[in-house]
Amino acid sequence: MSAIRFIEAHSPAERAQAFDVRRKVFVVEQKIAERLEFDAGDAGATHLLALLGEEPVGTLRLRVIEGGRTARIERVAVLASARGIRIGQSLVQAALDAASRRGAGRAVLHAQVRARDFYARLGFAATGAEFIEDGIMHIAMQRPLESSLASSSSPGDQR
Repeated sequence: MSAIRFIEAHSPAERAQAFDVRRKVFVVEQKIAERLEFDAGDAGATHLLALLGEEPVGTLRLRVIEGGRTARIERVAVLASARGIRIGQSLVQAALDAASRRGAGRAVLHAQVRARDFYARLGFAATGAEFIEDGIMHIAMQRPLESSLASSSSPGDQR
């Protein structure tokens, strides 16, 4: 099996790969309208991309909000052909690590109800009643983060 690696999608080509994964999972598989899936939040967000070998297989969107205090994890998507090998878990953990490095004190997300247990295993707790978002039942969840902004590694340790 090829190695799985995670990158921040900076180039237009990498962002296109991330958006293609989202399109396949949310628009094609889950039947969410493309106009709802892709929005203004994409422009200023960090997009993480999971690559299996050279093939894009997963992605998520990370936005730091509330003056940097909160990290919002959104649009977590793994292709059906790559599920079951912990890509989603690793993507979310990479986002949590990135948020901590940026100084966020908590992470929030809107989980599809069927994925509630997945996020609970990653330390997230529900924070309210279920609600409909884009035609799918969701639940708001959050978890605290340990900020590594003040306690970052040595200056030579760049990621």
